[in-house]
Amino acid sequence: MNNEIFDEIRRSFKIKLITSIRFKEVCGFTFVFKETINIVRNTISSAEIKPLGIIYSENGEYYFAPLENISNIEEIVKEYVRYMSD
Repeated sequence: MNNEIFDEIRRSFKIKLITSIRFKEVCGFTFVFKETINIVRNTISSAEIKPLGIIYSENGEYYFAPLENISNIEEIVKEYVRYMSD
C-alpha cells in the first residue's frame, strides 16, 4: 500500500529520480561516485554526489576499497567494466 501511495505522489508531482555511477581517474586510482538527481516538474530539485570507494590495480588485479558498507558491488563492477571498454 505504501508503494501505491508513493507512486501516486510521483505521478501527481511528476517526480523523476535519476541515479548513476561515475568514475574519475586520478594518479592511478579510480574514484567511484554515486550521482543522484531529483527532478520535480522538469526542474532539478536536488542533486547529490556521494563517494563510494576507490578502485586500484595491484599485481595485475583490480581491487575495490569501499568507503562504507555497500550492498550493490555487482552494479559497480558492471559499470566499471563498461567504463573501461569505452
